[in-house]
Amino acid sequence: MTSVKKGKRLYRILDFARVVQIFENKELFFARPSSWDDPYEKILNHYKKDSIFSQCWSLSDVSDAMWRIYSQNGMGVRISTTVGKLDEVLKASARNMDVSPREIKYKYRLEKVDYMTPVEVRDKASKIADEMLHFFDIGRAVDMLYIKRLAFEHENELRATLYFPCDKELSGKGVTVPIDPHEFIDRILLDPRAPDEVIKAFKSYFKKVLGFKGRVGRSALYRVPKSIEIMTKEISVKDI
Repeated sequence: MTSVKKGKRLYRILDFARVVQIFENKELFFARPSSWDDPYEKILNHYKKDSIFSQCWSLSDVSDAMWRIYSQNGMGVRISTTVGKLDEVLKASARNMDVSPREIKYKYRLEKVDYMTPVEVRDKASKIADEMLHFFDIGRAVDMLYIKRLAFEHENELRATLYFPCDKELSGKGVTVPIDPHEFIDRILLDPRAPDEVIKAFKSYFKKVLGFKGRVGRSALYRVPKSIEIMTKEISVKDI
């Protein structure tokens, strides 16, 4: 259920320990948006807000900003997959997670995030809130999770959302979805600023301990290019 091509690649930067957990526990974690930092993510306050769970991926292959934000200590790990693989994971969850005798199942959405000015976001939220006062539509509430301020445009985000339609309360900060990490994750990149010894240790752990068969390497973002020599020593002041 997405308009993005299934072969499009997705990227997510996490700390090393969280990536190891994905491999060891064989699951992806979906958090409640109500627990996120951005106040605009929870601008709509409704009674089903704690039944919605999301996970964020980037469509940008190379991003200095994303490394600096999500790998502040140079210990971040970027995992990658495809839209098609993530869609299959969500689809399997929707089929398998029955939540009541009436066989109500998870519903899901996988779409790109749109970026707007703060005024446009507030206007959109007000319009949706007015509609929901007359008829509560969870789809319209979820629409707000696919709108972010222009300040976050560097994320180039594709967001996966699960909705738990049963009235039964879910505890904890989120839900987990089962995966085969060796099938789901096909490449791993390490922080371009990480020391050589960290790169070596992380590569060894992923390959030898976790048995990952895909590519593991350092991001080439800061690889030093071959210098271009300028042989002339003549300088014209008017050219400065």
